[in-house]
Amino acid sequence: MVKLTRFDNGLRLVTEENSGVRSVSVGFWVGAGSGYENAENNGISHFTEHVMYKGTAEMTAAQIAERFEDLGASMNAFTSKEATCYYFKSIDENLEECFALLSHIFYASTYDDAELDKERKVIMEEINMVEDAPEDICYDRLAECAYRGTGLAQTILGPTENVARFRGDDVRAYLAKMYTPDNVVISMAGNIPHERAEELIAKYVLPVCGKGKCAKTVAPRAVGGGFSKYEKDFEQVNMAFAFPSVPFDHPDSAVQNVVSFCFGMGMSSRLFQVLREQKGLVYNVYTSASAYENNGSFGIYVNTSGKNVAEAVAAVRDEVIKLRRDGLTAEELARAKSQLRSSAIFALENTLSMMNAYGKYTLCTDKVYDFDKRLADIANVTENDVRRFCEKTFDFSKVSAAYVGKAGPLEKTDIYAEFTK
Repeated sequence: MVKLTRFDNGLRLVTEENSGVRSVSVGFWVGAGSGYENAENNGISHFTEHVMYKGTAEMTAAQIAERFEDLGASMNAFTSKEATCYYFKSIDENLEECFALLSHIFYASTYDDAELDKERKVIMEEINMVEDAPEDICYDRLAECAYRGTGLAQTILGPTENVARFRGDDVRAYLAKMYTPDNVVISMAGNIPHERAEELIAKYVLPVCGKGKCAKTVAPRAVGGGFSKYEKDFEQVNMAFAFPSVPFDHPDSAVQNVVSFCFGMGMSSRLFQVLREQKGLVYNVYTSASAYENNGSFGIYVNTSGKNVAEAVAAVRDEVIKLRRDGLTAEELARAKSQLRSSAIFALENTLSMMNAYGKYTLCTDKVYDFDKRLADIANVTENDVRRFCEKTFDFSKVSAAYVGKAGPLEKTDIYAEFTK
């Protein structure tokens, strides 16, 4: 059973006890990401995540890593457009020591400028790595169009000029603004009773987490639309298309998941079968739905060769038109429900997956994730629901598109004009 505690200072704790396992996954979730940044500080959320582990007054970065490994635990962190998460997974008998360690890092890191300079180089290399990753570039270019005019249009890593000038004082100021208790959720899943989790927070977090209030601006609903290109001598072409869709936890989220599965997830999906198996136009094609507080998009991603660009664009467009006109068959609907139900149940067996699901959901909605409701929502999707969703979502006048690859194919085909005609 999932349980939620709201402390007086706004901090939230969400847990699910599973006494059938011997592990516990713990995450400190913060409502901070590139979607809440501006041009001047774009990248600061990701920068902060990186330097969080660079040392406290009591421990060096090396000692932090060694201590987690001494305890047999794995630890890591990630930043997205609307959240940052610091987490570990440990065996239950080492939970308290690992929790004390992560709490200490989260609230007592010193952000020494010498250590930050070292990590700055690492982040610069990460940015350079993305420049050699056409699929990542395509995601970023698509976001520029789909979320134009909002913080969500910015990259998570930020521009190099911003990363080059962030200092310890910048990080500390950002923490004071964003890492307030009302903007933090601590999520635990595994062999941990809720009452024990409350005790750990009372011992290690409440005495040091303060009482401030977060001051952040949520990205408004984006206008979207338009085309972005990045021409470089990559061997393959990456293209992406995005239709404005539903925000996080929308009543149609389950409908969107069903549609996405049937249309572009897995080897049985329409796009894979038509573009790869039947026509041999692509190496990979898939769909992916992104959802944020006020925004969402239904994305289609294509990897192909330059000579197949025009034909691949036309094939994707034809399949979108068919989907919008006809919806899904009863057989497709049944297959999607079965697969999505299985995936959700499989996730229950992984404490890290459940910690992520509970933490993100509470952070974004201030509610408890209801697993049974999710299964019911999937089971209750009808062919009429699908048809209604597709008719509303797949509006070519609002589509965004991105292209990453050699210049040649664009000289022969205006892919945005062809896709939106």
